[in-house]
Amino acid sequence: MVQTVTRKEALPSGAPEPSDVAAAPAGPPKRWLSLGVRVAVVVAIAAGMVWSVVDQWPQVRSTWLGLAWQSVTLSVLAALAGMVANTMAWRAAVRDLEHRVSVPAALRICLVGQLGKYIPGSVWAYVLQVELSRRAGLPRARAFLATLVSVGLGVTAALGLGLLSLPALREAAGGGDSTYADSVRVALWIVAALFPVALVCAVPRVLTALVQLALRVLRRPPLEHRLTWPGVSRVVGWSALGYALFGVHLWLLANAQATPGVEGLLRSVGSFAIAMTVGMFAFLSPSGLGVREAVLVAALAPFLEGSGGVGAAMGIALASRLIFTIADVLAAGLAALSGVRQLRREAPADADTASAG
Repeated sequence: MVQTVTRKEALPSGAPEPSDVAAAPAGPPKRWLSLGVRVAVVVAIAAGMVWSVVDQWPQVRSTWLGLAWQSVTLSVLAALAGMVANTMAWRAAVRDLEHRVSVPAALRICLVGQLGKYIPGSVWAYVLQVELSRRAGLPRARAFLATLVSVGLGVTAALGLGLLSLPALREAAGGGDSTYADSVRVALWIVAALFPVALVCAVPRVLTALVQLALRVLRRPPLEHRLTWPGVSRVVGWSALGYALFGVHLWLLANAQATPGVEGLLRSVGSFAIAMTVGMFAFLSPSGLGVREAVLVAALAPFLEGSGGVGAAMGIALASRLIFTIADVLAAGLAALSGVRQLRREAPADADTASAG
């Protein structure tokens, strides 16, 4: 459950948007419909997560059972830290869009919202995030734009980090297993097409123009100020930290099977950043399933030749996805639990205020 935050936590600096003002209480039919939609979303997310684990388990079982618990624990912690960093990137985007969201509220919005990625179709995570933002007092239009800005600048950061693994991926694209080679070639073409565009769009003047255009299309008031270099830098910096931590998560798993060293760490960071970016374009696959693994296998296989080569690399890539599923559940659960606790703390205060009135 995501608790509605106070206006101190999400205050628009511009005029209020009528469509985002709380409406009168809904009648019974509308309430039941709303409840039905929520239940359907929860069931779809749970089914997607269960399918993801069950589908991968036969392939990942031997690798998973061979991992030391210390490596798994540290890997989960690195993944959780990366998710928090990405949340801070979203919050920085909201701030540069002239709104304020508290850190606890941002964590609930992003960490619970990201569960939508387990529903086939990459868009559902963003839809859920926008809806949770609205419940937290942030106008839908600004929440939507904050998500677009953070995702766009996150892609810029990811592609920049991806340069660390380009030599290895180019080598993998030139030969080896044709299945992985084809996937890696597609990934490299996507990187080549996106990186120049992402760099241009990251310039505050250009990004501001794009945001103002989107606000006109959405028929919402324009920004009062341009997006700033400090604001853009904060979003890119937090995103880069998030992807770096995701790469550390992968390196810790590979380190349990071989000794990839510093070169392996850099390659893990770069390849994971590219893999997650390319996975966004696998619209019909839950959380980019399959596409992400092909890039990771190509990057890890050279370090795991003594431990099984491509087979071991596939096991590590699938173990990584399984660990991300665990981290997603933990992160969302902790974020939702914090919201419940805050509701309980504020309930007595609200009762006292009502009785005093």
